[in-house]
Amino acid sequence: MRIEPKDFQDNAVLRLTEEIESARREIDRGRLQAVVLSSPTGSGKTVIMTLLMERLWAGHESIAPDPEAIFLWISDSPELNIQSKEKIEAASDVFPRSRLVIIENDFNLERLVPGNIYFLNTQKLGVSSLLTKEGNRREWTIWQTIENTAKASPAHLNLIVDEAHRGM
Repeated sequence: MRIEPKDFQDNAVLRLTEEIESARREIDRGRLQAVVLSSPTGSGKTVIMTLLMERLWAGHESIAPDPEAIFLWISDSPELNIQSKEKIEAASDVFPRSRLVIIENDFNLERLVPGNIYFLNTQKLGVSSLLTKEGNRREWTIWQTIENTAKASPAHLNLIVDEAHRGM
């Protein structure tokens, strides 16, 4: 991590890691799980999540590395995806630019690739979106890609829903 986390951010990562390890055990038992980070605006949620993703993928102290970890970062708009990607790129020394993938309309993979952070905005998930339709040289819709990834690697797919910027 290129940025030194504040103590409360490091503590949040430790708690999240414990929750994720517990959730993975439940997933192995066939029980779907969710782990939530809720924190005030300006508290450094992106820094916390970057550090968490680094530790999950590369390992840290008591955390075994998970080179099969896949991260799908979902936000409300393309601008927020770009902003998050740029923050992660600036903060992370584990995830190079080549592993930070913004899902565009021409995206076409059977499954998401381990070790990558994918950025997807909710506008691209609507019924009129090209990503949700077959054809035009597309073999896989985004929904099929996510489903295939979840089936193949249920304990390794990490969904991050960024609602921090949602208008109230």
